Amino acid sequence: MAEPDEAHFRSIPWCSQLIDDPAFTITPTFSRQFKSSTEDSLFAETLQTNNTINACLSVYRRPSPPETFIPEVRTLLTLGSGLNGGAHVLHGGITAAIIDDVIGTLLTVNKDGKSLPLTWNTLTASLNVRYLRRVETPGTVVVVARCREVKGRKYFMEAEVRDGEGQKLAEAESLWIGINKSKEKL
Repeated sequence: MAEPDEAHFRSIPWCSQLIDDPAFTITPTFSRQFKSSTEDSLFAETLQTNNTINACLSVYRRPSPPETFIPEVRTLLTLGSGLNGGAHVLHGGITAAIIDDVIGTLLTVNKDGKSLPLTWNTLTASLNVRYLRRVETPGTVVVVARCREVKGRKYFMEAEVRDGEGQKLAEAESLWIGINKSKEKL
C-alpha cells in the first residue's frame, strides 16, 4: 500500500533517489496517524497542515540477516513557513521536536519481545541538539535517525537533519530509557 505522501516526494529528484534505494523500504510514519488516545496529536494534527509539515514519508534500512533490529530510519519532511522562528527559518524547538519524533519512528519500527513497538515502553531521557546551519522554509529535508548502542534499558540514539544537497543542518544525540509500563517509572 502506497503512503499518502509518496507521490509528492517522488516528484523531488533527490527524494526519489532515497525512496528507490534498494537497501530501504517504506514504512508508515506512525506519529502522523490520528489516535483517539491523543497520543502523537502534535504531529498527527497540529503539525499536519499545508503551512506546517505538508508531507512526510519514512523509510528504514532493512537489517542484514541474522539481525532483526532495524538500525536506521530516514524521514523526508516538507516544511512550511508556519513553523518559522525567524524569517524563512525553521524554529529551533521544532527542529528538536522533529528529531525526537524521527528517533521515535525508529524505535516504533523495532519491536520488543511481545511484538510491541519499543516506543510503547521507552521515553526520551535527554536530547542534545547542535544547530549547524539554517533550516530554510519552505523546503524539504531528510532526518536520519540511528541507534548507536543498546545497554540494558538504555537506547543511545543519534540523528541529523540534512537538506537536498546533503548539507548537515543539525545533529543530535539522544538517550531513551525503557520504562516499566506497570509502574510508569524510569
